[in-house]
Amino acid sequence: MKRFEGIHFYINIDNFNDIILDELEKYHTVNHSIHALDTFFSSIESYGKRNYKESFFVEKITGSRLHLYIVDETYSAFNAVKAISCFAYGLTKVINKEISKYKNLLDFYIQIGAAYGEFYDFEFTDGDYFEETTIGYAANFAAKLQSKTKIGCISISNDIFQELPDKEQGLFKKVFDPSFIKYGQSYYYTALLSHIHSPIRITDSDVEAVIDYSTRTNLNDIKFESIKETIDFSLLNKTTCKKINGIPVFADVRGFTTQFDPDDKNLNEMASRTTEVLKSMYSVTKNCGGIHVQFQGDRELSLYPDISENLGNSCFKRAVLSAMRMIDLIKPLSLHIGVGEDYGQLFATRIGARGEKDNILLGKTIIEADLIEDQYADEDQLVISKAIFEALQVEDHSLSQRFKLMDCGLYVTTTGYREYLNNKETKRLQTNTQQNNYNGAWG
Repeated sequence: MKRFEGIHFYINIDNFNDIILDELEKYHTVNHSIHALDTFFSSIESYGKRNYKESFFVEKITGSRLHLYIVDETYSAFNAVKAISCFAYGLTKVINKEISKYKNLLDFYIQIGAAYGEFYDFEFTDGDYFEETTIGYAANFAAKLQSKTKIGCISISNDIFQELPDKEQGLFKKVFDPSFIKYGQSYYYTALLSHIHSPIRITDSDVEAVIDYSTRTNLNDIKFESIKETIDFSLLNKTTCKKINGIPVFADVRGFTTQFDPDDKNLNEMASRTTEVLKSMYSVTKNCGGIHVQFQGDRELSLYPDISENLGNSCFKRAVLSAMRMIDLIKPLSLHIGVGEDYGQLFATRIGARGEKDNILLGKTIIEADLIEDQYADEDQLVISKAIFEALQVEDHSLSQRFKLMDCGLYVTTTGYREYLNNKETKRLQTNTQQNNYNGAWG
């Protein structure tokens, strides 16, 4: 791992879920959404590389969010953030109004969060598989800032704000947020993107480059094939996509950001713990026959496609048992995860300016699974949708009995894998005893 210092910032399309759902309702596909998402993020990546080749880096795309960082001193780094953020804000207007093939999409609305600090760049490898992810307080806190930011705005941490000249500070409003106290902060600063001035003039050629990129691929070139076996994301791209039924699994470490010191004093320790957690979750997914999609900070997204007509080998039981295994595996690390799962139709693709390297899942099912994990799964809890619960009742009734109905209509369990096995063995022995099914030699 390499250690760096600079600004992490996230550019997120706040209403992208609405855009996806609207297109699905109208056209029963996501061609327009994939095309526009690729144009938006790829154009930002290209713009950043053209103007800040030495200091600008793209980590990854996670759904509707582009994770970027600038390696430089605070104010110089923020100048780059301003330029790229202003370009992204202007780009939404191009996407929304100037490209005809996107006219039937809902408008893009973005929010941006940025924080400064030290971090590690962790390069995860497994055979031919490679994935980059950054580890550090700044990366985590920037994500929290982005999630709190209103649409059309950029929010920054206090250390960035303090480096700004007085005139520039006047553009930002101080926001007190008690939920940030657990992260060692109590407030942040936010400003309208329309009030931010880019240090680089956005030219007509910059806009023309975007429009030119959007014309390189026709909407009809985007094809969705059904799957018969499994998915190899390395074979996918913007035009070669997959349409599947399956279970996306979100597993997130609870309260992990609060364990990072804002001054980065424990960065080495936390980097080591983070890599151990990510490797553990990845190993469970792989050993349980799931497909690792990507790491998202201290969260893992995996996929269990519904590809078997053999009920005993269906995606439902495998996805549930893998989550239980994860819960058991993470506990000894003095950490706790929450897991959310849903079942339904998904669209898989790969996008990005860097050789289309980011694995993407789209559709209502991924939206629901994300929501279930984020809002309903507490520490050491697995929360599943009604569709998964009903399938479990058919496939493994004893496993379905480990879940309880929540007021929201979802089903939750705190049972880990070992407890499930012990409970199953106890019931087996009880059944054998009741049926007098024992070895007579011991009678």
